[in-house]
Amino acid sequence: MTDEPWDIAPAPSASRTAEHDVAAALDESIAALGHDGEHRPGQTEMAAAVAEAISGGTTLLCQAGTGVGKSLGYLVPAALAAAGGQRVVIATATLALQDQLVTKDLPLVATGLAQRLGRPIRWELLKGRNNYLCRHRWEAHSQQQMDFGGARLSAADLDQQRQFAEIDRWVRTTRTGDRAELAVAPEGRVWSSVSVTSTECVGAERCPQGHRCFAEDARARASRAGIVVTNQHLYFIDLFGDGFLFGPHDAVVFDEAHQIEAVVTQVAGLEIAPAGFVRLAAEARNAGAGGAAADAVADVATRLSAELDPLRDTRLGAITGDLASLLEAADSRVEQLAAELRSEQPDSGGDADLERLRVGRLAAESLTALRMAASPPADTAILVEASGRLRLAPLGVGDLLASRLWGRQASILTSATLGPHFVSRLGVPSADHAYLSVESPFDYQSNALLYCARHLPAPNRQEHRAEAVAELAGLIEAVGGRTLALFTSWRALNETADALEETLDGIGVLRQGGDRSSTALLEALGTEAATVVCATMSFWQGVDIAGPALSLLAIDRLPFARPNEPLAAARRELAGDDAFRTVDVPNAADLLAQGVGRLIRTTTDRGVVAVLDSRLATAGYRARLLESLPPMRRTVSRAEATSFLNAIRDRHTA
Repeated sequence: MTDEPWDIAPAPSASRTAEHDVAAALDESIAALGHDGEHRPGQTEMAAAVAEAISGGTTLLCQAGTGVGKSLGYLVPAALAAAGGQRVVIATATLALQDQLVTKDLPLVATGLAQRLGRPIRWELLKGRNNYLCRHRWEAHSQQQMDFGGARLSAADLDQQRQFAEIDRWVRTTRTGDRAELAVAPEGRVWSSVSVTSTECVGAERCPQGHRCFAEDARARASRAGIVVTNQHLYFIDLFGDGFLFGPHDAVVFDEAHQIEAVVTQVAGLEIAPAGFVRLAAEARNAGAGGAAADAVADVATRLSAELDPLRDTRLGAITGDLASLLEAADSRVEQLAAELRSEQPDSGGDADLERLRVGRLAAESLTALRMAASPPADTAILVEASGRLRLAPLGVGDLLASRLWGRQASILTSATLGPHFVSRLGVPSADHAYLSVESPFDYQSNALLYCARHLPAPNRQEHRAEAVAELAGLIEAVGGRTLALFTSWRALNETADALEETLDGIGVLRQGGDRSSTALLEALGTEAATVVCATMSFWQGVDIAGPALSLLAIDRLPFARPNEPLAAARRELAGDDAFRTVDVPNAADLLAQGVGRLIRTTTDRGVVAVLDSRLATAGYRARLLESLPPMRRTVSRAEATSFLNAIRDRHTA
């Protein structure tokens, strides 16, 4: 018995109160969207789970199907946490999502909550240092232009001069120095001449422009913000470095979390490229440290190219023989150049001294890579990429993340394709996380059809390409264009695009890698109904075309990694006899789901996914691939697919 009156309701628990606050804040954000907002049970469930993870400092993996509204699902609890004095970092994989968060979603959420709570919620976008103009290098460039103002210029030089003139106009008014503000993006070599990487930066305390540095200002603003939006590359560079950039924070949210493995593999590895030695030698000469030392470093580039060219697209068991000798010689030559750069610095703080210091930091970075290659960490794959670069990559990222990330703060991972297998792949402690799968609210059964052309020859058969092109052409004609065709190789893309150009009448065929940018290709597909866009791997993710503009999504073959792709082969070898089931099939399923997800983007979208690979209907592993896809109706009947497409065409041409 208790002395408490039994009919008095107990006080709500902290978790129930927090859940109520999240639901109320989510309702307000949805209401602020007006006609674009709608209540989605899955979004509410996700937001509550994210809030619980932040509050408890735990790890949450949330697979949120297309249309759930995952951005608000994590932004609302993140904003509430920031309002309560906590710091949250949000890391995305793409610039497009970053821009959406800081220009649309965060202003909506944070402004509304700040008004209700009576407390401001600050957020900032933080990018890598080379995204901001370096005032010191810009002034040096401007002085150089004055010194050589009367020189005759080539057409290429004139084009660069026009780009510099545009930067000059912009730099007079910009408050951030972020190159994304420029109306037309400058060429890489133009921007690199007026910016610095974190390696090259000599530090605000040494730089004469340090007191007004754009990058330092951005970091200072981020340090005062409750929410910091960044990219996954920068977050993991900081995580595996000194951790200074983001400082202590209570939670990190990884959107597009299916990309984490690839990002960490790149960040935790290293590359040694002939072009790097060419650049180092050129930069040293420009800094006044030319002569024999710079020539010797440039010679390394020539010899390294000759050594790596025959090994392109292969995996090395170890660095031995002539390659090992060459890298040892490269170490000696770069060290000699670095010593020369140091010896010529009188430490007066002048521009010439700072330039030599900057190049010296490049040399130090090169030495670090060379010495890691000479003694690579355990469980490292040594690869020569198709581009001719030597690369060292970790075979797995789980241990790296387990030692640096999990348990240090709340970690929320979300994506439309984040199956349970990511727990082990990313090293998440099996007993110390929560997993949530929130289904899409879209009516896939009524609005979408998954068609597998089961009658086509296997993709490795010689006759497959011609028959697949004929199949695709018929489907495109049935819908009158409105097609995005995804390919797993450039060769297949170009062969198919060539054939479609000859076959289709009155329907434009555009291709990635042609004379239009990726943005222009998507704009054409969105505005011109009689259009087909043929694209390769970069279009499998992040493309968002709503409405009838995209009604047919064609996939030429299942996206398995090439058997001889060096890193994939190394990971298969590590997995042993079960590699196909544990490595290849899950990877293909994730990428296939990403590709298929390009089709249905709103509640009113309708369309067909056509897979021109019979294995989706016949292979023993097909169930694993299909379970990763949205619950579309399925068919192997071309007549049914054609009828579905005809109906879409007729509806929008009536």
